[in-house]
Amino acid sequence: MFLPLGNHDGSGDGAAVELPTEIEELSLGSTGVLEDRLSALPDDSDGAAVELPTVIGELSLGSTGVLEDRLSALPDDILRLILLRLSSTTTAARTSVLSRRWRGLWAQLPEIHFPFPSDPAAIGPALTATAACPDLRLLHVACREDAGAEAWLHTAASRLVAGGELYFYNRTPEQERANVGALSWKCLTLHLPCFETAARVWLRLGFVDLELPLAGVFSRLTELRLELVTLDSESESELGDMVSSPRCPVLRELCISLVRGLDSLCIISDTLERLELNMLNGLKELTINAPMLIALNVVACFIRSRRKPVAAIYASSLELLWWCDAFDPSFVVFSKMPNLQQLITFPIPVFGRINFGLLQDSVRLLHHFPMVYQLDLILDYERDLSKYQYLMGNITRLPNINTLSVWLETKGHAIAASVFHLLSICPGVRKLKVTLRDDLEVDAPCTSICACCEQQNWCTPYNLDILEEVEIHNFRESNHDFAFLGMLLDMSMEIKKMTLRLHHLASPSELLLSLGNLGSCFEIKYDTSEVSYEPPSSLFPGTSDDQCD
Repeated sequence: MFLPLGNHDGSGDGAAVELPTEIEELSLGSTGVLEDRLSALPDDSDGAAVELPTVIGELSLGSTGVLEDRLSALPDDILRLILLRLSSTTTAARTSVLSRRWRGLWAQLPEIHFPFPSDPAAIGPALTATAACPDLRLLHVACREDAGAEAWLHTAASRLVAGGELYFYNRTPEQERANVGALSWKCLTLHLPCFETAARVWLRLGFVDLELPLAGVFSRLTELRLELVTLDSESESELGDMVSSPRCPVLRELCISLVRGLDSLCIISDTLERLELNMLNGLKELTINAPMLIALNVVACFIRSRRKPVAAIYASSLELLWWCDAFDPSFVVFSKMPNLQQLITFPIPVFGRINFGLLQDSVRLLHHFPMVYQLDLILDYERDLSKYQYLMGNITRLPNINTLSVWLETKGHAIAASVFHLLSICPGVRKLKVTLRDDLEVDAPCTSICACCEQQNWCTPYNLDILEEVEIHNFRESNHDFAFLGMLLDMSMEIKKMTLRLHHLASPSELLLSLGNLGSCFEIKYDTSEVSYEPPSSLFPGTSDDQCD
C-alpha cells in the first residue's frame, strides 16, 4: 500500500511512501470499524489544555451501539492536534488510509518526529511532503547511519521558523563498532549548514567528519549541543569562531562533547551562560572569555595531553565551577570569581597509590579557591584495600564553605575516617550532605580487620560547633553507618535537623527508631522507589536518545 505525499486534496498525486498493511493497530479494530483511540493518546507535551467539543462522546457511538467514524466531523485544527499526539510522523501519515478526510492532514503538521530507530530514507520525502506547511517548528530525527543527512539538514535549515528546534542523533557503525563489528564502514563527511532561524540545535553525529559553515550568522540560536564528531585541522580553528558572539549573538547554552581532532578552542561570548566541555580528547589550549557565564563544566579534556594544559578562564559572574580535569595553577588561570557558589572536582580515591596524578590535580584545585558556598566531593573506595595506601591525608586544606556534599562509592567500607577528615579541615561547615551509593545486594559491609576500620581509629573527639543540618541518603543500617552516625551526634551538639533516607532494601530497626527521641528534629524517610542516587554528571538534561541501542 502506498500513501501519496505531495497533495492535500485527496487526489493521490505526488511522491509515494510505502505503508505497512498492518494498520489495525493504528485506528481500526478487528471488526473493521473505527475505534475511539483518543483516550489512549498521551498528554500534550507542552502541557497545554485542549478543549474538544462536548459532543465528542456522542460522536463516537452510533445508534446501533457500534463505534462509527465520527472523528472526521471534527475541525482540521482538532484533527491536527490529535495527530501531533501520535508517537511519530510515520504513524501520523498512516492515518491517511482512514478516509479522504484524513488524507494529507499529517503533511500540515508543524512538527516532524522520527524516533529511534527510524528509516533515514523517509526523512527527505517527509520534508518534501510538508513543504506546503510554512511553519515547521520542530524536527526530531534519531536513526542509524544516515548517509543522506546533509541534504535534508540544509532543507531543514531553510524551513525552520524563527525559534524552531532541531534534534538529530545519527548512530553510525563507527560509534557502535564494538557491538556490530562494522570495521569496513568509511566515515562520511558532513557539511553543516548555518541555522539562521533555529533557537535550539542538538547534533549527535556518530563521529562523522564534520565541516563547519564558513559564513552565516546563527542569529536566533540560544542553545547548541554538538556531540560525537570529528574535526579536521581547518574546522578545529573554526569551531571557536562559529560559537562566539559575532556569529552566535544570542547563544546562552553550549555543550561540546566527545569531539575528536580539537587541539585548541577559543570562545569569546557576551551572552553565554552555561558551557560544558566534555572529553575533548587531546585538547591543549583553552580560552574562555564570557562575562555572563554562570556555570562551567570541564571534564577530561586535557588529561590525555602529553604536555601541561594551557587554559585561561575569564568569567567574573561564574557561580558553578565543575573542573574534573588536569589542573596546575602555573598553566591554568582563573580570573577573579567573586560570585562562585559551588565547586565540583574529580572523584577522589580514598585508598590508592600515592603518585596518583588526578588526586594531585584535585588537591591543587581545592587549595586554589579560598571560599565557596558549597563543595561537592565524590569519594571512591577500592573493593580490596590491602594493596593500597590511605590517601585522604594528602588533602590538607579545603575552601571556607557553608555546605559540604559528599558522594561515597564505599564498596561496603566504613566512611567515618574519610568524612571526618574532611570536616576536620573545614570546621565552618553548617550543613553536611552524605550520599551512599552502595548496592546492598552486592556491597556487603567489610569486616573489622579491614583497613578502612583501622583508619577510623585515628578519629579523636573534637567539636563541630556550628554544624546545624545533616542529610544522609541511602542509609544502610550497617554497623559502619551507625558508627558514623553515633560519632557525628557525639561531636555535633548544635544539630537542629537530621534527615535519614533509608536504602530501599533497609527497614527501620529499633536502634534507628530510638534516635527519634533526640532533641533535634529527626526525620526518617523511606525509599520505596529504588532510587539510584547518582552524583551530577552534566549541566544539561538527558534525552530519550541517550537510551538508543
